[in-house]
Amino acid sequence: MVDIMIAGEAGKLHAVYNKSDVPAAPLAVVLSGNPRQKYHMNDRVSYAMFRAFMDIGFSVVRFDYRGVGYSEGAIGTTAENMLDIATVIDWIQNKNEDSDRIWLAGNQLGAWYVLQAMMRRPEVSGFALVSPDPSVSDFAFLSPRPNRGLLLQGANEADEAKSFATHLTQILKKQAQIDLETIRVKNSDEHYSQPADLRQMYNDLKAYVGRENADNKLL
Repeated sequence: MVDIMIAGEAGKLHAVYNKSDVPAAPLAVVLSGNPRQKYHMNDRVSYAMFRAFMDIGFSVVRFDYRGVGYSEGAIGTTAENMLDIATVIDWIQNKNEDSDRIWLAGNQLGAWYVLQAMMRRPEVSGFALVSPDPSVSDFAFLSPRPNRGLLLQGANEADEAKSFATHLTQILKKQAQIDLETIRVKNSDEHYSQPADLRQMYNDLKAYVGRENADNKLL
């Protein structure tokens, strides 16, 4: 696991990268939540997502958007953050040209960025959404994109958030032909505040990705 700087459109992006020992290992990019709400690549949820992919043999990178932490520039708009995401996806693919699979995982606002990036990147083979921000409800960017993914959510999140997750599942199926499996972490809130909650979220994500990745090898 190494700290790196990736050249971006607004300056260098600070990232942490772990290269798998497995030849042609699948790739993963982890997206943190809204930087204006103090989310960043080293927050506990982002780190847990990163470790889940790392511990099943992926080459994985997490990073801070422009203007966050040691990343250069000012905090960006959604469009600018999407440029940063595209830069990091390109970077990890260029570093691993023999890999033919890439996953995206995002927390809070990062979950929305996952869906937007997937619509633009046909090579994305899997994704995970962790407690997506229920205040974002623009689905205009969705288009048919048959795929499967995971939605992880705390069982003690607000009723609004849980209802929204159900709505999101229906919208993705209808507009984008995406099947979304939902797992609710018992007794947890959206921050996975207790160590046991975070550990369960990590275990559920690792189990899902491992299973789906193994299935893909058979296709």
